[in-house]
Amino acid sequence: MSEEPPKTSEEFLKENLEMPIATVNRIIKNALPNNTQVAKDVKSLFSKAAGIFIIYLSTHANEICQERKKSTISAQDVLAAVREIEMEDFLPSLEKYLEEYRASNATKKRSKAAAKATGTPTNASGS
Repeated sequence: MSEEPPKTSEEFLKENLEMPIATVNRIIKNALPNNTQVAKDVKSLFSKAAGIFIIYLSTHANEICQERKKSTISAQDVLAAVREIEMEDFLPSLEKYLEEYRASNATKKRSKAAAKATGTPTNASGS
């Protein structure tokens, strides 16, 4: 039995780092005017670019994390990485999303704890 040769970065990207086309379509539809047409190959290109951007941003966040002598990347590391790659214009939206995400999770946890304390069953989504 022979071992497979290591994958090139292009092969890895092709197999693992494409955002689902349905998600790309939804983002494009919400970002562009209704009368804008986007070629199928461009949607695939956006999908690939999203994967590459995630690698780029996570690499920067990891470097920041290592500089701080931490082993877990935190939201603050990601926000610092966004600053580092000079995309500060996105920070207000990202910070707002993070605040809303944390508030939603806190609400879900409180609801779950209250339901457990009173013996009320919770639904499968945890809310």
